[in-house]
Amino acid sequence: MRLILLSTDLMLMSAAQGVADRHGASVHTAANADAALAACAEADVKLLAIDLRTRPLDISALVAALRDQRPTPLHILAGGPHVQEASLAAARDAGCDEVVTRGQFESRLDAAVARLSSAPGSARGSQHA
Repeated sequence: MRLILLSTDLMLMSAAQGVADRHGASVHTAANADAALAACAEADVKLLAIDLRTRPLDISALVAALRDQRPTPLHILAGGPHVQEASLAAARDAGCDEVVTRGQFESRLDAAVARLSSAPGSARGSQHA
């Protein structure tokens, strides 16, 4: 199972790598929406984790493009600072599966990777990006 992290935050990248390692998954980091969209085209990608602080980011356009391009479901987790209520609301309105505050992001990422990496058809211990 592979997850894509859309972020430029080094601390978040490190946390995502730790989550992936714990669950036998691999993580690829994308610095912008176009890179995330391209990376999510791969069949083994089951999760896109979006740092809503990433700029520029049109969350509605990204989620719509992802839903259009993928024949199989992709779980989308978005997280941002609790004080950025407009960003969190935009992610909810765009159709993200989970929208959480930054303080909840790592634990929800861990739970999602655990669930998706143990799902039938998920390859554990796949290549690291």
